[in-house]
Amino acid sequence: MSRMDAIVLPSRALAVLFVVSALVEASYLPERLYSFLHYIDQGPGPAALMEYRRHYYLINLGFLVVRVVGFSLMARWLYRGGPEIEELLSSPAPHESAVQN
Repeated sequence: MSRMDAIVLPSRALAVLFVVSALVEASYLPERLYSFLHYIDQGPGPAALMEYRRHYYLINLGFLVVRVVGFSLMARWLYRGGPEIEELLSSPAPHESAVQN
């Protein structure tokens, strides 16, 4: 197995892991969106409580979308590979880590 194959295999495995994580997080989108829409249309009631719930579900939904997008971008970056991925996943060669005097 060449050095590049040794980098591509874990890189692609991590990419698959991030895709699965993005899909798992995306499965929560309907529930969070429904909860947000439920409280945005809420009528009379304690104003402070309704405002709290609206903001809570908006923040919750926003961070969920950010996680899905972030996992997707990480998966794409890892799947493509490149020199920065090689540097990230491999240890330096012995002659690179030796102190030069």
